[in-house]
Amino acid sequence: MESTLILNLLAAISGVLTHIIIFRRGEWDVVSPSVFVFYSTVFAAAALLSYSNFVSTPLSAISQMAGFHVAALYSSMLVYRAFFHRLSKYPGPFLARLTNFYITALSVKRLHLFKEVQQLHQQYGDYVRLGPSEISIASPEAVKAIYGTQSPVTKGPWYTLLEPRVPLFMARDKQEHARRRKGYDPRITKAINQLLAAIDRSKGQAFDVSKWFSYFVFDVMEDLAFNKSSNMLAEGKEAYVFKTIRTDMFNIALFTHMPWLLPFIKRTPILNWNYYEFLGWIQKLVDERKQKEPEQPDIFSWILAAYNKGPKTKRDQLNLHGDAQLIVIAGSDSVAAALTHIFFHLAWDPSLTRRLQAEFDALPDISHDQLMTVPLLDAVINEAMRLDPPVPSGTQRVTPPEGLWIGDHFVPGDTIVQVPSYTIFRDERAFAYPNDFIPERWTTRPELVRDKSVYIPFNTGPYACVGKRLAMLELRRVVGEILLRYDLTIAPGQTKQGFLDGKQDTFTTVSAPLPVIFYGEGACSVTSFRVGTLCVRRTHTGAEAGNVPCPAPPCPAGLSLSSIITTCYLPRSSGRLRSLGCEEGKWGSRLLLLMLLLPMLPL
Repeated sequence: MESTLILNLLAAISGVLTHIIIFRRGEWDVVSPSVFVFYSTVFAAAALLSYSNFVSTPLSAISQMAGFHVAALYSSMLVYRAFFHRLSKYPGPFLARLTNFYITALSVKRLHLFKEVQQLHQQYGDYVRLGPSEISIASPEAVKAIYGTQSPVTKGPWYTLLEPRVPLFMARDKQEHARRRKGYDPRITKAINQLLAAIDRSKGQAFDVSKWFSYFVFDVMEDLAFNKSSNMLAEGKEAYVFKTIRTDMFNIALFTHMPWLLPFIKRTPILNWNYYEFLGWIQKLVDERKQKEPEQPDIFSWILAAYNKGPKTKRDQLNLHGDAQLIVIAGSDSVAAALTHIFFHLAWDPSLTRRLQAEFDALPDISHDQLMTVPLLDAVINEAMRLDPPVPSGTQRVTPPEGLWIGDHFVPGDTIVQVPSYTIFRDERAFAYPNDFIPERWTTRPELVRDKSVYIPFNTGPYACVGKRLAMLELRRVVGEILLRYDLTIAPGQTKQGFLDGKQDTFTTVSAPLPVIFYGEGACSVTSFRVGTLCVRRTHTGAEAGNVPCPAPPCPAGLSLSSIITTCYLPRSSGRLRSLGCEEGKWGSRLLLLMLLLPMLPL
């Protein structure tokens, strides 16, 4: 009896020492299965020895010792985290001190982690302890200190989720990140025409922009990366791999604060089926792409060229597949979310929509170079992403061993830190009227931006988003092409709060359905028509009139001239004519008169 007590006491002491000497140091998330296998092996070996008479200790006693060891290890861990941890001075829910299960439970309720974190900051202040070794910082000073070019921090354990395949976005080593970043060279997409065709087919009906923008950006990224597409835009339905990726992203949301659990899922049959299904699809894409070089280089051409110049180690091969994962995942959800929120604001603000349309009408063409000259467009994009950032909870970093100063506040070393984008982008210290959608704060009312450095929707510093320019190109082109052709309004029954409450935080935002009704000239196939000797033509910039030869018929079959005017030019005609200077022109004045008289003519 006494010997058993001594053995149990020694087992308990070994548990405490194991925590203090081993598990308190370094990161153990990625190797958690190895730790489990080690303990299981030791216990199994001891059990076998007890049956083989090599040791005199019975199995029951060995089980007791194992129980005392594990109980003491966890007791030591919990006491340390609650009262002696380097982050014990930081405020936050008490359970968050003990385990990451607390913040995970908040996240899985409705996948609204960004709102949960905002509420915690409202309750506890700028610094909130979210987990045993993690704090969330909602201070404007923290943005530059954590994400700035000169920041000494590195990426946090969240970025190990895709191990052993490490895409560029997940690379935690700064030199490795810089070396591999050179392989990316985005190109423009042709999928916009398919998107416009889909809108045109649904003219006058509810059109879920959230769904179709997701189709658009996914098709774009496949085409840009591998010179092929799942054709979701053309077929109007989700591809199998798209569903698989969505499921994986939801799973990642669950494991954001418990990265040690995901390695178990990856190694567990049935539970890992979806994960390996996606990896198989990536493997097939990469193998096909390596065998056939397209005539026009795609993004993967540059990645593959960089890979072929290297040593082609096993790690390089895994990273190559990681890059393929990055292109498809990172470039899709974030852009789709941004587009959806832009049109969310436009659908409820007709005056802003008309102002943008007038800007586009005045351009000589709708190329990206021309769209970059429209300050209001970038202002709308920036304001939409400020209020609803594509990565609302921010990105993880780890402070260096020597710690980090944020203003006059010192954060201990080896601490997981992150600045929640949704919270900091709505901070009154950085933005006046922070919860209001005011695009002018980026153009004519700069006083509404009190600290511009806080706004980093694409991140900044050495880990800045490599696809920023491609994302902005997509955003500008889609908004420009759609508004040039269509007016829009929100579908009956849809509410602002209903849409906002329906979105989910899966690291990137997954938007709720947003039914919008498009109408206007996008569906009008009439490009010119004749009124006596006056030829009226629809052009890229609106309408022009002249006493010139006009091959068009007086009135297309089945349409009255007044309905053509209404469909193709109104209610935006006055803005279009002003942009052309038609109010002063001879034919412009005749066209204005014509438009006023047409509804009364029996045409």
